[in-house]
Amino acid sequence: MQYHVCRVADVPRGEKRSYTVKNIPVVVVHSEQDEFYAIYGICPHQRSPLSEGLLIGLTEATQPGEEFCIARAGEIIRCPWHGFTFDVTTGACLTEPDKYRVRTYPVKIDNHELYLEI
Repeated sequence: MQYHVCRVADVPRGEKRSYTVKNIPVVVVHSEQDEFYAIYGICPHQRSPLSEGLLIGLTEATQPGEEFCIARAGEIIRCPWHGFTFDVTTGACLTEPDKYRVRTYPVKIDNHELYLEI
């Protein structure tokens, strides 16, 4: 079922916002690549609010010792308590991938309004 969350303009590019939809805490992310994602808003490690975490990217280099760059800016969220990192596009935990993940929710945009399928 689809639920209205906000207007697209309510979440600027490169930022996140916290919402509650059907009593479920959700973090809506507007990536630097102009895509919208939604994840469950609680870290599975020790229940920290992911809405208070930082949006970051991945550090990459073409070869060891070479200059590095930031890839996937605004697609990784870091838990504010213990630094666990989650990919907002998949919910996968990058810190402990075999142990943790967060749920993702499909995002639909219609007439500049953002909806989640929950």
